[in-house]
Amino acid sequence: MLKKIVDTNIFIDRLNTPDALKTIFLSEGLVYLSSIVLMELRAGAHTKKSIKAVHELFSFFRRVERIIVPSAGDYERAGKIIADLQRIKGYNIKKSASITNDCLLAASAKSTGAVLYTQNRQDFLAIKEVFDFRVSFT
Repeated sequence: MLKKIVDTNIFIDRLNTPDALKTIFLSEGLVYLSSIVLMELRAGAHTKKSIKAVHELFSFFRRVERIIVPSAGDYERAGKIIADLQRIKGYNIKKSASITNDCLLAASAKSTGAVLYTQNRQDFLAIKEVFDFRVSFT
């Protein structure tokens, strides 16, 4: 069964416009919520409505036992990806803090055998150059 991890940007679009990107959610395979994405969604939720939406999303994925939490090995791999991006691609991590979450998402997607769905083509193409994982761009 295909595992799909959906990046924060897709969940935001889907929460704002329920029909947006629905093929990702309705096509073959199961969607999983990464704890990294949960953190990013909650950090960006400032209204009662958005906080409630994030809580409901978390509750659903917890109830169906489809939350992915990175392992210690994923953190180690993400650290290597970050180092490689700095060395090979010239990334300045201090100016692009979100790339660390993206590296951890890529590492955890690979370790769980999932495909990562994202709209963030630039950063994930760069990560793909230094780390082999499955990614699908929308």
